[in-house]
Amino acid sequence: MADAAGVSPSLVSFVFNERPGVSESTRSHVLEVAAELGYQPDPRARELRTGKAMTMGLVVRNVANPFFNELLMGMQENAEPDGVSILATDTQFDPAREDAHVRSLASRRPAGLAIVPVGDAAAVKLWQRLQPDTPLVIVNATLAAAPEVPHITPDDVSAVRLAFDHLQNLGHRRIALLSAPADLMPDRDRFDEYLRLCSVRGLDPMPIHASLRGDGLTDHLRGVLAAAPGQRPTAIITNSDHTAAYVYHAVRQQGLSVGTDVSVVGHDDLSTSALLQPGLTTIKADLREMGRQTYLRLTDSTLGNHREPVTLVVRGSTGPPRRA
Repeated sequence: MADAAGVSPSLVSFVFNERPGVSESTRSHVLEVAAELGYQPDPRARELRTGKAMTMGLVVRNVANPFFNELLMGMQENAEPDGVSILATDTQFDPAREDAHVRSLASRRPAGLAIVPVGDAAAVKLWQRLQPDTPLVIVNATLAAAPEVPHITPDDVSAVRLAFDHLQNLGHRRIALLSAPADLMPDRDRFDEYLRLCSVRGLDPMPIHASLRGDGLTDHLRGVLAAAPGQRPTAIITNSDHTAAYVYHAVRQQGLSVGTDVSVVGHDDLSTSALLQPGLTTIKADLREMGRQTYLRLTDSTLGNHREPVTLVVRGSTGPPRRA
C-alpha cells in the first residue's frame, strides 16, 4: 500500500488513524490509492499497536426476532463513527449456548459486552469473572442479582399496565400473559405486574409459559386455544410483536378470528406490525434508541440504568370480547 502510494508506511498509518501533520492533498491521495487497491488497515494490528480494542460484543437470545436487529442497528450507528464494530451472537434461548458465546467473546477481549440474557444472571457472573474490568450492559432484562450493572429496558411495568387497562376497558376478563418458561424468564417485573393487576382487579391469572421459538410456540398456543370457549383466554398480552405473529397463526389454525374471538397485544411496534391483518395493537418503544443508550453505557462508566418510555398503539387486533 505504501509503495503504491509512493509514501512511507508511517504516513499511511497517520492517514488511517486521522493523525495531524498530513496535508489534505496527501491524505486524499493515500485514501484514493487505498480505495483502488481495496486496502483496509488490519484492525488486529491496530489493536495491538494502540492497546485499544475496536470491537464490542452483543449476545442476544433470539436473532429471529427483529427487535434484536433494531437494537444492533442502534448500537452500530453510534459505534461506526468511533471505528468500533459490533460482533453479535445468538443463544437461541439456550443457557449452554449463552455460556459458550460469553466464553468465546471473553477470549477475544472486546472493548465491552452487551447481553440480552436468558434466565438468571449466570452469564453475567461468568463475564464478570472472565473480564472483570471490561464494560458490561444488560439489555431487555431485569436482573436483581446484578444491580451494579447498567440495565437498558423498556418501561415494562407501564407496558403491561397499558395493555391490561386497554383490554379490561374493552370488557375482557380472561386476559392471558405470554412469557418464557419460569427458569428462562429474564423480565420478571412484567410477570409480577401482570399478577398484581389480576389480583387488584379481581381477575383470575391466565399465564402462558411457553417456548418463544417458532412452531413450538404455535403448537403450545393451539393447545391453550383449544379449550372450551368459557375457559380459554379472550385476550393475550405478548412479550413482543414477533411472538404476536405466532399468536395470530395459532388463533387462525383453531378457526378463530384475531380481534373478535381473541384480542392480541404486541410489544415493540415493529415496522411490519401495522401490515398484519388486522393491524397489531402494540406497545411502542424506540428500539434504536435503546441500542444507542446501550452503546453509550459501554463507553461511559458514569451512566446508570436507562428505561425507555412506552406508549400504546391501538389497531384492529383488539376489540370487545365476543358474547356467548
